[in-house]
Amino acid sequence: MKYCVKLRPRLQAAADMITGSAHTADIGCDHGRLSIALLQQGRAERVTASDISEPSLQKARLLAEKCGLSSRMHTVVSDGISHLSPGLADTIVIAGMGGELIARILSASPGVAQSADTIVMQPMRGVEELRRYLRENNYPIADERLVSDGGRIYQIISASPGERESVPAWFPSDEYSLGYSLFEKADPLLIPLLTQYRNGHIRRLDKARGKGVSPVALTEIINRAEALIKLAVEMQK
Repeated sequence: MKYCVKLRPRLQAAADMITGSAHTADIGCDHGRLSIALLQQGRAERVTASDISEPSLQKARLLAEKCGLSSRMHTVVSDGISHLSPGLADTIVIAGMGGELIARILSASPGVAQSADTIVMQPMRGVEELRRYLRENNYPIADERLVSDGGRIYQIISASPGERESVPAWFPSDEYSLGYSLFEKADPLLIPLLTQYRNGHIRRLDKARGKGVSPVALTEIINRAEALIKLAVEMQK
């Protein structure tokens, strides 16, 4: 029996957003676990796994061989998506990087990014910067979800390049920390995430006040978080 890859929750959530892909490009694939899982789970027919690290790719190739999938996974040393030609991959997945870096990768090769049907992203941080880039550069969000992994709540975002995203009137047009569909679908982790976000800034404000200062920006962030919590509660009734 061949080895079956089991993904940690944040990567499985990203994999769950990919179905029926003829060719997926796994960017920053590390040791190739997500790439192999996509093939094993029948989510992709072929995968191009890329990374800036040749040693990581060697481990990915060994894993593919162990799983009997070497013929369906191609590996390439590359920074970003510059190794892809427009239209080669119908799906691009970028997981485990900062949101700003993901935005830079997309902006460096817009022809490739815009030619994909789906781009799945799992930012480790910098969600606001990523969401702002997506909204301002015609990558409307098609789906998003929250997942708890190792004591943290991660955001998984799937975008379909095309027209500019239309934000509902009830959702703040300048809000980039979260997406409106998380409120519409009443994601069970939404209120816990907002509460963590608010409480973290309350702690920062208390610390600042202990030093004799009271930053207005922190107070504004806390007030906005509380307003979003109230909105989430109302929409879950």
